Amino acid sequence: MKKKISLDDLIPGMFIADLNCGWLDHPFASTRFLVRNTMTISKIRALGIEELWIDTSKGRDVPRKKVEVVIDEADKQAPPPAEAEADVASQQEVEKNEGQKSDLKVVLPPQPVPLGEEIRMARRTHHEASQTITNMMNDIRMGRSIKTETSAPIVERMTDSIFRNQNALLSLGRIRNQDQYTFQHSVSVSVLMMIFAKSQGYDIDTIHHIGQGALLHDIGKVKVPNEILNKPGKLTDEEFAIMKQHATYSGEILSGTPEISPICVEVAAQHHERWDGSGYPKGLKGDQISPYAQMAAVADVYDAITSDRCYHKGQHPTVVLRRLLEWSEQHFCPSMVQRFIQCVGIYPPGTLVRLKSGKLAVVMESASEKDGRRDLLHPVVRAIFCTKERRYMRPEILDLSCEDVCEMVVGSEDPKKWGINIDTYIGTK
Repeated sequence: MKKKISLDDLIPGMFIADLNCGWLDHPFASTRFLVRNTMTISKIRALGIEELWIDTSKGRDVPRKKVEVVIDEADKQAPPPAEAEADVASQQEVEKNEGQKSDLKVVLPPQPVPLGEEIRMARRTHHEASQTITNMMNDIRMGRSIKTETSAPIVERMTDSIFRNQNALLSLGRIRNQDQYTFQHSVSVSVLMMIFAKSQGYDIDTIHHIGQGALLHDIGKVKVPNEILNKPGKLTDEEFAIMKQHATYSGEILSGTPEISPICVEVAAQHHERWDGSGYPKGLKGDQISPYAQMAAVADVYDAITSDRCYHKGQHPTVVLRRLLEWSEQHFCPSMVQRFIQCVGIYPPGTLVRLKSGKLAVVMESASEKDGRRDLLHPVVRAIFCTKERRYMRPEILDLSCEDVCEMVVGSEDPKKWGINIDTYIGTK
């Protein structure tokens, strides 16, 4: 239940549902999050916020205060002493039991770990996720039904990895096999969606449903002929009409699958709908589109355009993010695009950038954390190559937000141009 409270009543363990201010007016990654310590409360107080909203279904409620029974002699309607004493006794019993039992099951996310530690587990999880979606699509082609017990566990492991260190799975999404696009695209969109949902403060169960829907969002492509699905050139109008049906197929397949959340169905059925109503299959417009599908629309296009396909070369993430901004208000919800950029960063993990000194560096963390703020223009990078001398150098970790680091990103680079294997440098010590 959402409840508006005074900042003076805010304590660690409460879940903030709304900070009661614009998302650009605060230093946090989201307006919805769990308050873990008093330092967070101090940061909120420094913003001048006096009231905010909490969600008692996801965190602690305002502690009950002692009931003081004051009988005003002038108040003829006051309860008799015996009744007042009974009320006090009932209140004390509630307070005694309050700390002993609760119907609320609070699932705490895994604790953060360093990238180098998480990357090993993330590689295994990423491979298992790709294999899972491959097997599920093959099963559907063979006429078998989807089994939620197949996809749910891998989505849970992906979620755990994201909470431990989201940069691991996010950076692995930059490593692609063109021949496995459909499967790896599904995994990458799932990762992006869960990171996106986490940044907006969704609870773990909702993040699981969003991730599962994203993993299965293209499941309907199994009903599209391979000659259309893998055509290297531009589709004809007739072929494109057939291709567009995959969103409908995805929605139908998941709707008929037991134990699949409505969130999953919305993500799959509506991920090609557009903010201005120009999308498909139903031409939904604005808030007619599920908020989860609005998220999926942005993540799906971002991953598709940054990926190498049989008919086009993937563009650099920074360029694609700029294009997403240009398409705001037409194809995508403007605030959703802005939140997505805040989430993945201007220079996402796993991308190659050129520094002012001429060094090439792999982005390890898309934004450095400073005073509770995410600095998107100054990521944490690993410098690996000197362009002036055209030689590899001893890898060096640089936090570009530090005052004593006289470096800055001046542009993005194509790893293939320099013959650099990004995978070699992701997550290594």
